[in-house]
Parts: sequence; structure tokens; C-alpha cells
Amino acid sequence: MTAAVRFSGVSKCYRLGLTRTSVATVAGRWLRGLAKGPSPDEARNDILWALRDVSFELERGQSLALVGPNGAGKSTVLKLLARITTPTSGRVEVHGQLAALIELGAGFHPDLTGRENVYLNGTLLGLGRADLDKRFDEIVAFADLERFIDTPIKRYSSGMTVRLGFAVASCIEPDILLVDEVLAVGDAAFRQKCVARIKTLLENGTGLIFVSHDMALVKGVCATALYLEHGTVQQIGATGDVIEAYNTVQDRRRASQLESRDDVASTKNAVLDITGVEVLNEAGQPTQALFGDESAQVQLGYIAYRAMPRANVVVRIVRSDGLSCAAVRTSVDRYPIAFEPGRGVISVAFEPLQLFGGSYYVGAWVTDADDTNEFSRASSAWFEVKNRTAGLDPHDGVFEPVRRWRQEHGS
Repeated sequence: MTAAVRFSGVSKCYRLGLTRTSVATVAGRWLRGLAKGPSPDEARNDILWALRDVSFELERGQSLALVGPNGAGKSTVLKLLARITTPTSGRVEVHGQLAALIELGAGFHPDLTGRENVYLNGTLLGLGRADLDKRFDEIVAFADLERFIDTPIKRYSSGMTVRLGFAVASCIEPDILLVDEVLAVGDAAFRQKCVARIKTLLENGTGLIFVSHDMALVKGVCATALYLEHGTVQQIGATGDVIEAYNTVQDRRRASQLESRDDVASTKNAVLDITGVEVLNEAGQPTQALFGDESAQVQLGYIAYRAMPRANVVVRIVRSDGLSCAAVRTSVDRYPIAFEPGRGVISVAFEPLQLFGGSYYVGAWVTDADDTNEFSRASSAWFEVKNRTAGLDPHDGVFEPVRRWRQEHGS
């Protein structure tokens, strides 16, 4: 069976900077010998490869999510499929009727009413007047715009425009539907309605290529995903696995940016130094990966240079995006701390850890008993907390509580 969409070794490059196409400019380039292509310096500095050797297939009735950071090449893939642009090399094949919801308000004329734009947009997508007459009420009801259908589009809010655009694109039941981020401006109820419509389209044989930074929405819509970074394919496979790989890379990237922050820098003085902070697993061994439902220990090594009869120890767990997830203090827990000259160890146990999956570090510091003067500060290496269920979005929550479900039937 012929695939609905096929990318075969597709690459796309753009020339950076202002492009001039006047006769004088073209003649000048020709005279300078630039008409044959960019010089080596231009090729190095003025060319951006939005995609590099990207290959994938989409069968009818299948759904594929494109995930990756901004600038990864996701929208370029959709623009190639919609024939808004052409590949620099490789082959793009599209078999069947395609509807694209790529840009807010794309295909709508601002001076025309919603009614007029439904007929205009539907005609551009290949429907005749009779078909649009039959589907008009369904389109307007789906968009929930009955009161405003005869109002010019330029007076619509962004959410209203998206609702009407999605209603038209989905109600014609295309062979391939492209959706790029536009659902982000809709409210939760409309997104749920869109997800239900998309699933109906998939059941009826429509192929879907979907772009969104909302990983929960991606998981709810798509069975497979393709992870792009700098225009190249990093991973393709089951959506949960791909999202987990993508989130791990993003967490580590945020982690490296946080390492230079002053608030985790060590403060040296002549009173006490924290010599190390480690995260230990249930077996008491240093670890850089553990499950959130396991017990864990944070251990501080220290060297005291003089006696302190009363002190306070603070341990803070910080997520890779800088969010403080937990902070515990010996003073609050009424655990007395005193230091004698020499080396020692202080530990705190979390039974269980209860952190949700993601990348974290532990910051620790020692203060006087009143928590006013800080003597030393240090941080642990980064460690990974894994969820028992693969593919969960790390930012779905901060902690995973110990829980017990119960259901009762009848009175």
C-alpha cells in the first residue's frame, strides 16, 4: 500500500540575511561571479540547514508527532508537506487530499466574515458548494461561533480564529491533516473537543502529523513520534519513549546552565567546610539514578575547624528548571546539630523519595542556630529520578505521593 506521506533523505537550507532580487542586484552578483552559488565563506556563515537527511513514512490512519526545541525543523517539515516551500535535496511525497492548520488565521481573509471564510477556505481545500452547504452547520457548531459567524474575521480573537480554522480543516475529513501548535491558544474544553475529533479522523483513515510543545497533548493524540534537533532525526518510535528521550536531553541542557549559578557555589571560610554532598540509594551506595518510589539518603561530609555547640543544616532539592522541590532543616525538625573540630558526616533519609521523574541536584549549607550566618555551602552532582511508567512528562508534577485507591459501589 502506498504511504500517505513519505520523506526520503530530505534536506532544506536557507540563505540567512536580506535577499534582494532587483535587476541591479542580480547583475551585480553575476558580475562578481556569485550567480553560480555562495563562496566558501558564505556557505559557512550565511547558510542555515533547517533539515538534514530526514526520512520517515506515514500510513493512512496513522498519527505522528514531531517533537523538539524551537528551531529544530518541525515547522519546516510541515511547510514542505504543504508545498509552501520545496526541499533543497531529497524527495517529499504526499498522496491524497491534505489539509494544513499551520499558522493562525492561514487561509482566512480578515475583511470577510466567518461565513464567507468557511466557503473560501473549504473551496481551497477542494470542497464544492453543495458539500459545504451540507457541512456548514456542523463546522459552525464545532467552532461554537453561531453568534459571530457573520462578523469579519479581523474582529475575532485568536482563539475564535483557531476554532474556525480547525473546524473547517477537520470537518472536510482530509486524507492527511497537519496541525502545528495552533491548539495552544484554545481553552481546555476546545482542546478536548479537538482531540476527540482527531481520534475520529484517525479511525476513519486520516493520517495526522502533529506539532506541539504540550507533551500531554502529544501523548493523547499520537501513537508515534519523531524527535528533531538542529534539523536532524534523533529518534523515532513509540511516543512515550521518544518524549522520555527528548525530556532527558532538555533536562541535562537546563542542568548545565544551572551549574554556574552563584547560589550553588561553595562558600569558603575558617569555621567549617562541606567537603561533599552525595545522593545514596536504598543500599547506601552513591547513585546518579533511582526510582521515585525508592528510599534515598542525602549525605554531607564536612570538616569543622572549631567547635560550634549549636548549628543548623539545610538540604534543598532542586529540579533542572530551577524549581525548588523540597527544603528540609534540622532546626525545623528539632534535630540538634553541634560540631567539634574534625571531620564528620550528616545524613537525612527520605523514605520514600517521592520525587517525580526528572533531573535534580541537592544543595546543602550550614548556618548558625538562628539561620542568619552561613558558614559553608555545596551541591551534589546531578541525578536522575525515573518514573516506573515510561513516557510520563517530567513536568507533570513535582512529587509522586504514596497513595491508595479505593472504589465502592452501591449505597
